[in-house]
Amino acid sequence: MAMLMRTALSILLFFSLFYIFTKDSLPDSSSPSSLALHLRPSPIQIPIQPQTQTQTPVIIPIESSHHKQTQKPLSILSDPTLGDDELEYDFSPYVKLYKSGHVERLPDIPLVPPGIDTFTGVNSKDVLIDQATGVSVRLYLPKQAIGSDPKQHGQKIPILLYFHGGAFVIESAFSTFYHHFLNVLVSKAQVLAVSVNYRLAPEHRLPAAYEDGWLALKWALNNCRSGPEPWLFRHGDISRVFLGGDSAGGNIAHDSVIRAGTGRDLSELGVKIKGLILLNPYFWGKDPVGTEPGDRWIRESFEKNWDFVCGGLMGIDHPAVNPLTWMEGLRSLGCERVIVTVAGRDFFRERGVAYVKALKNSGWSGGVEIYETKDEFHVYFISDPLGKKASEEMQAVVNFINRR
Repeated sequence: MAMLMRTALSILLFFSLFYIFTKDSLPDSSSPSSLALHLRPSPIQIPIQPQTQTQTPVIIPIESSHHKQTQKPLSILSDPTLGDDELEYDFSPYVKLYKSGHVERLPDIPLVPPGIDTFTGVNSKDVLIDQATGVSVRLYLPKQAIGSDPKQHGQKIPILLYFHGGAFVIESAFSTFYHHFLNVLVSKAQVLAVSVNYRLAPEHRLPAAYEDGWLALKWALNNCRSGPEPWLFRHGDISRVFLGGDSAGGNIAHDSVIRAGTGRDLSELGVKIKGLILLNPYFWGKDPVGTEPGDRWIRESFEKNWDFVCGGLMGIDHPAVNPLTWMEGLRSLGCERVIVTVAGRDFFRERGVAYVKALKNSGWSGGVEIYETKDEFHVYFISDPLGKKASEEMQAVVNFINRR
């Protein structure tokens, strides 16, 4: 009986993200009601063109003072036949690591190329921003801004730096789901989105993704000021910069905004971030808060998974994953306002609610709000952003961005 209960709870624990990868279709961008865009059986190759000689990317050296890294990233072999295939760590249903160094990612993540979306009219393109790490971004420009000159035809538009979810180990800024989600969000909010394809664990343990997030933020701001990236330079409003993400992506966005509000990193940006958008953020801790499950095996499972993605560099109560343990950091949060969304059936719900309360009580001078969707699982909105509940939640985010 105990084994059956454990299995049932395991299914509930991982269902909220796993169901995304087992769905066989999602609404086609060419029609809001169509279900014709079937997931491909294998990902396609996405050629990312670096900026030309006249558009050299702004490469910013990464300094790891914010998260001191004392161990090198794991070296991963791409061929499972190159050594011992004994399992070292099983992070199902996402990834398995073998002692040979081989990494097996369990869900197939279909990728799609950039371009003009036939339903929303949003245009997108990929840019390699750092040759050394391979970090790239997918830029999204709303239909109304394509071919326009802000100096002649109106104001510049807000910038949204977005980080995808995936437990720090799966997904991509180029995936079918995130491409569709960002097209819809950019169309509704009329923002210029910078979707970051950060490095994943276990090949690149945390804090690699945090450093990639900080690099992408500085790259976007520098190009907004002086180019050479033309979309950011022509259309991006540097006074209205937002950071956001879902699940692990929300965690990464939060890290950058914490960093933007503390020490020398504040002066590096030269601008204050307008807002932070945390969609079902990945926060946890040693002890349960609210109605979080207190079962020892559940909490140990989360703790082991966190240890896996950061290589043991940060404990489960480190402020990176449990911001409730660092009130000074919350008090210095480097943005003007925050929105947190939670889902009623999400294991991370209680931590999101507690985060909002802690931020209010920290002495932080900004404004924070929470939006809850009842009876839904973790990041339910990614697989179907045009659904009724997802549309309502997205509208709350749109209102948050466009509020003056």
